[in-house]
Amino acid sequence: MSSAQSQSQSPFPPVRRVVTGHTPAGKSTVIADTVQPARFVAPQTSERLVPVYDLHYAAEAPAVIDTEISKGEWVDEIKAHPEVFHGSGSNFRCWDFAPGMVSPLHRTVTLDYAIVFRGSITLELEEGERITLNEGDTVVQRGTMHTWRNESKEWAKVYFVMTGAKPIEIDGKTLEETFRDAKY
Repeated sequence: MSSAQSQSQSPFPPVRRVVTGHTPAGKSTVIADTVQPARFVAPQTSERLVPVYDLHYAAEAPAVIDTEISKGEWVDEIKAHPEVFHGSGSNFRCWDFAPGMVSPLHRTVTLDYAIVFRGSITLELEEGERITLNEGDTVVQRGTMHTWRNESKEWAKVYFVMTGAKPIEIDGKTLEETFRDAKY
């Protein structure tokens, strides 16, 4: 076990990722079945490192999903884009939120879908509006300024799918991607 893994203290197992594709004959096949390595971040509100699992990245939409057929092998785009999603494509990610962890206040120019898999997490918007989400709850995040807070004493696991979106314009002003107080 690496030093980063032992410092995270997350009670959740690593995330297994299965990716399907096609053979040269056009038949369905599994092209990857692995435990996805975590990227460890140190949020401002926690002395612990917390794991983030980047599960898939597609640089464009519609996504190119025939790389193993056209090039003879699967191209795993997440390897070239492991930390940040920008653009018109999509990203699939999982966060383990430590007790007390608070994300930076941020806005991305994306349409995000979130599913609370374990525990509870509080979504707080920039004017202080708050909603606590529990296991099985979902969020459709539409480019608003927000933060994620784990206000419980238990770890939380949340899956996110982020898709590129057109920037929001209000009264001629474009609401751009913003991160405040981010250390990662």
